Amino acid sequence: MAADPIVYCLTRDRELAAATEERLAGAIAFFFNDAARLHQAVTLRPPSLVVVDASAVRAEYGDAGLGPVFAFLRSRAPSATLAVRPATSEVQHLVAAEAGPGVEVVPHDLEGCVAAIATACGCA
Repeated sequence: MAADPIVYCLTRDRELAAATEERLAGAIAFFFNDAARLHQAVTLRPPSLVVVDASAVRAEYGDAGLGPVFAFLRSRAPSATLAVRPATSEVQHLVAAEAGPGVEVVPHDLEGCVAAIATACGCA
């Protein structure tokens, strides 16, 4: 019997957190509002899936803050599926470029994002 997938989500969007938690039956989900907390959690227990909401990255770093977050995740959780939620749907290509290769871009809208997260962790 396989263990429940562990999902880490860096977000400050309370609606996204609530909707994701409700949808992810069969997964253990943790939500963080800053990258330092996410880094601590990844160091302690590698996840199955990490979702980074670009809106949760400090505003002064802009999308450029995604690069270091995903570099850390690749090095510390190499087997995890990585996903990013752009701040708006108009900047998907910029967010994808900054996050780097192998990072899935999930939809910005709440329902689409939650559905993509559920699919990525096998909870769809």
